[in-house]
Amino acid sequence: MRYNRTTNPCGGTAMNNPYEDLFKTAAKPDPTQPGLAPAVPPADDDMLDDRHKTRKTNLRLLVVYILGLVIVNVAIYAIYFLTYGDPVATQANIVEVDVQFIPSESSLYPDDPFAVILDGRFENHNTFRLGKIVADFTFLDGEGNTVGTSSYSLDHVEPTAALIVHDVLYFDTAVASIEYEWGFDMSSTFYLAVNAIHTISIALIFILLDRAHFADRWRRTKKGWKQALGGIVTGEIMVYMALLFSSILMERLGITTGSENEATIASLFKPDPVILGTLFLTLCVFTPIVEETIFRKVLFGFFPKKLGPTLPILLSGLIFGLMHVATAGDLPQAIPYVMMGFVFGYVYWSSGRNIYVTMGVHFLNNFISFLIYVAALYGFIF
Repeated sequence: MRYNRTTNPCGGTAMNNPYEDLFKTAAKPDPTQPGLAPAVPPADDDMLDDRHKTRKTNLRLLVVYILGLVIVNVAIYAIYFLTYGDPVATQANIVEVDVQFIPSESSLYPDDPFAVILDGRFENHNTFRLGKIVADFTFLDGEGNTVGTSSYSLDHVEPTAALIVHDVLYFDTAVASIEYEWGFDMSSTFYLAVNAIHTISIALIFILLDRAHFADRWRRTKKGWKQALGGIVTGEIMVYMALLFSSILMERLGITTGSENEATIASLFKPDPVILGTLFLTLCVFTPIVEETIFRKVLFGFFPKKLGPTLPILLSGLIFGLMHVATAGDLPQAIPYVMMGFVFGYVYWSSGRNIYVTMGVHFLNNFISFLIYVAALYGFIF
């Protein structure tokens, strides 16, 4: 609200004042008089206008997010077919050589006493370099049930070069047979570059389109930083408990394989500072901005506050989880992502819809995972 204040710096005789008779008569001030501010609209109208602007902004954010997904996937497929031309012929020229496994027993790991020695080669007989050769193995018991899985890949495979598989794996059940498939793809660095450009671009567009909201929540966060920090730490503890519950549930359901999303992320980690720096920025900094804006701020914004938090938390968590699985066959692996989504939704609601708190929890969770991947990459953990 703006108002005008007229002062007499000379302190002389009284000036004509349009407020002079305001308290002497029952007449309402005339907003057309000089020096009077325009009439302030009712508070309800302000609230309706703010809600309309918020929904309009949320719709723009959602459109940007969907368009971004469409554009990046179309670009990937276009580059894929431009690179390889005839995928069927390319696949036929990747030749499997001497794939074999030798089951045995081992006392090295008491909880996993059954060992498998796995050997094989997958040679590139094409006349051009392949971005990547991938081989996926499934290990089965005597009844055909899956005991475990393992994937291997090699980037930038020149003609006549090969993906060589030599590994020793340990299981809690004896392995009777194996199934495997192999193929080719664009390189891991290609997908990392595309994903980084896509995620960082969408995050910056979100901040630009919704800068008023980000600025307002940032002021609120700075003012109550202790409460925000406490919410982040508490939220991360809740995420850990949710993942622990998910692990127990998946074990009870007999789900022993990880998701394709996890395997894809793991394949991106290389002992290269540029790659690791790009992964840190993408996974830890900009991914939380994009995902929390869409799955919390935007989705919650489509529901009236009078409905309460239950439906937005459940729906946003479910959509968040399903967006992290690549195929329908991967649906069981969505369980931990759905559980995390529920926690993120609860944290967002309990913090007064402060997106910086839920982004902080998301950052902390992804950063811990990032450190684990890096530690495994350099052999600090197995």
